[in-house]
Amino acid sequence: MCSKNGENVDMTTLGSTGKTDPSKFDGKKKLFLVPLIPMANLVLEKDKDLFDRHWNEITQQIDNLEVGLGSVRHVFHEMVHEEGDKGMELLKSVSPGSAMVVDKLVKSGANLDALEDPDILMEMTDWQRCLSIGLVSKKVFELASGNLQDLSEKRNLSISEAVSNKIDAVNTGILFISEGHTVQFPSDIQVFYVSPPSSNQLKAAVNELLSAEQNGE
Repeated sequence: MCSKNGENVDMTTLGSTGKTDPSKFDGKKKLFLVPLIPMANLVLEKDKDLFDRHWNEITQQIDNLEVGLGSVRHVFHEMVHEEGDKGMELLKSVSPGSAMVVDKLVKSGANLDALEDPDILMEMTDWQRCLSIGLVSKKVFELASGNLQDLSEKRNLSISEAVSNKIDAVNTGILFISEGHTVQFPSDIQVFYVSPPSSNQLKAAVNELLSAEQNGE
């Protein structure tokens, strides 16, 4: 159990569920969480086998979770602020790997739901652009940083509410969100982490590509 901001959130990894009676979670909201590795799409062109293996492992682990805990009925993905077909088109441009998994879930009866508040996303993007250009004024830097932090907190709350308002004890959800996220979930949500064995290898591949790019290789 993990306590954040005064709220206790149960978090379970896939491996531990095999030793736990699934009925233990009856009557609870269940959320499968897939941590996304930043810039993983870079690997698609350089090492497609690794990229595909990573997402195949994620698919298999989701299948295993569904067997014990129930089918996914609500799908949420960071950066997606549309639902249904429009959301799927947006997702394909954001994360091709996620799109393959989500497409399978949707064809099995799940709904792709809107997760993000588009206004918050656009404001965050603008402040991030301001900070990326290298600001000279300390006052302006602090203004931009403060506004970005405030928006990040609003985004986290918006995401938590969007998920909590959709799922229930019968309708399980799955969330695809960046590794290291700081979203807090209410105490009535049981979070099950999907952790594919290839994650560390994929991270290493991303770091290697970024290093080569920085060195002009």
